[in-house]
Amino acid sequence: MVSLAIEQTGDCRIASSLISSPMDTAMKTKPSGFTLVELLVVITIIGILMGLLIPAVNSARETARRNQCSTQIKNLSLAAIQYENAKGELPGYVQSFGRFAGGGDPSDPGNTSTTSHMKIGTWAVALLPWLDAQPTYEHWTEDRYPIQHSGASGAEHEATGSVAGGGEGFHTLAAPNLAIMQCPSNPVAQGSNGVNSYIANTGLCHSTGSSDFQAAVGFLESQDRANGVFNCKYNVIRSGMSPPRHSGEGPKVRLDDFKDGAGNTLLFSENVQALPWFMPGLVNASDLTVASGETDVVFSQFDARYIHGMVWHYADPDSGNVSFPWNRLGTGAPVPPTAVNSLIKINGGGTTVSEEIFNLQLGASNATSLAPLLARPSSAHTDGVNAAMADGGTRFIPDNIDYRVYQALLTPRGKSSDVPWPEFVNNTESL
Repeated sequence: MVSLAIEQTGDCRIASSLISSPMDTAMKTKPSGFTLVELLVVITIIGILMGLLIPAVNSARETARRNQCSTQIKNLSLAAIQYENAKGELPGYVQSFGRFAGGGDPSDPGNTSTTSHMKIGTWAVALLPWLDAQPTYEHWTEDRYPIQHSGASGAEHEATGSVAGGGEGFHTLAAPNLAIMQCPSNPVAQGSNGVNSYIANTGLCHSTGSSDFQAAVGFLESQDRANGVFNCKYNVIRSGMSPPRHSGEGPKVRLDDFKDGAGNTLLFSENVQALPWFMPGLVNASDLTVASGETDVVFSQFDARYIHGMVWHYADPDSGNVSFPWNRLGTGAPVPPTAVNSLIKINGGGTTVSEEIFNLQLGASNATSLAPLLARPSSAHTDGVNAAMADGGTRFIPDNIDYRVYQALLTPRGKSSDVPWPEFVNNTESL
């Protein structure tokens, strides 16, 4: 009897283990998906990771772009050094590369009936052979090729369009887009041909403005070797004479003239307002047409100094100090400078939204007055600009440097220059 009871009890246990209620099954089964809370936690974690990673990725990309820009501007400096070694002087910011006599165009037979014109170009044109752009250079320097476009409908290549009131009507074979002339970070592109981000050291601003800037000396004196590097090599005036004559062209500038040191003298930098590299000023191709019976053309070469260059102004942070030993500029008394306008500083802008660095644009109506103010280094890089020195080296120059340091970087011989305080001595700790 006892044995049977045990067997019955065991059978009951087995039966109870095989038979369970639906509620027991539901309690023992685990859910097969995420709960809403778990899903929100995962999304939050992903969002935090993305927030951490995206800035790091963007920063790495900008660093790569800045390094690429630095390499390109270094190559410009090396090209200028090679030019000086070959020619015995540095190029001008504007100069003549020959004359096209008129007629057909062997590079574009459809570009017919091109008129006689001068080939006036920039420092960038002069450096083309050392920038892997020999075919473009030959278009400028060989007399059988025009740089003007006739406008003929049968031409294979188009004419360039207008930029800031100039640059129209050039043959695109003479004005291609060159990768080395474009900073990858620059979001501003002036025109669609010859897009450019770089400017050269063109010395002292000689123009006269309102209260924003004033001329310290005349145009010819401003081109003194101590005041800057790239000067005017083509300046033709009429003055009632026919034919016109050359006047006010700058002296030869050699690397030996850099008494403050090649590594302390700036050759090139960036500018987000820089105009196409081929434009010899605020001119159209038709402005280079040679009139019958003449051998030169007359136009304002002064503007080329600003749209392809960086200048320093006769200004000083301590301008209000009347007892300071200011430069006498060849006169009997010290000549006080103006205050440093915010626009003429590195990455300089104004106080309004329209005057923010990327909103400031040269146009046909304001180029002549605004260009001298915007002829300063500026870039899309954070806190400064890339710059190439006369020894082939590069520096990243912060945009908060003292204006006297900026003047010192642009003057090959500071003590002999026309800066407001010639006794200022620059040192590497200033950068």
